[in-house]
Amino acid sequence: MRHTIAECERAGHDDGLSTGLALTGAGLDNAPGRVAAVPSTSVPEGAIVLRSEQGVSFVRTEPQASPELTAVAARLAGVRLGLTRRLAVRAVTHLSGRTVGGEPTIGKQLVQGALADAHVATEAARRTLAVAGDCPDAVRDVHERLTTVDWELAKLLGASGFVDDGAMFGVHLSRLTANCWVGAS
Repeated sequence: MRHTIAECERAGHDDGLSTGLALTGAGLDNAPGRVAAVPSTSVPEGAIVLRSEQGVSFVRTEPQASPELTAVAARLAGVRLGLTRRLAVRAVTHLSGRTVGGEPTIGKQLVQGALADAHVATEAARRTLAVAGDCPDAVRDVHERLTTVDWELAKLLGASGFVDDGAMFGVHLSRLTANCWVGAS
């Protein structure tokens, strides 16, 4: 597959993890570990599915050597960038509708600082992928940064990030997916 990191980011933001994951080239034939996270639609009959959530299946596999592993991990980082951006939009929307002391929460200096830090970290991750997306250590670092940003954004959502459509569940699922592809690279 020759989808770009930007296409994967757009898919992650607009359509979610499952759709983005389908663009990464992640499959049972190139899984580096004993468990692969793949789109549920691509799981063959008879495969041992350990768990399925939001269109992503965690499937028991035999490890395969793949020269494309870093490229898959970089495209997956693009998907996660899109999910992080989606989470940030959700946080802004949530905070814009709340007040503290009669003032919108979004206007508080600490909240604006946290959102700015998240934006800067997300942009740094995007730029790292653009210049060093073929370096396994750089790609691994991007995934770690995105996990940190996601948890910082989760703090801004409070409990609401874990109820309803589960904005936090989606980014947590993306981290579990990354563990299948990045941990072995």
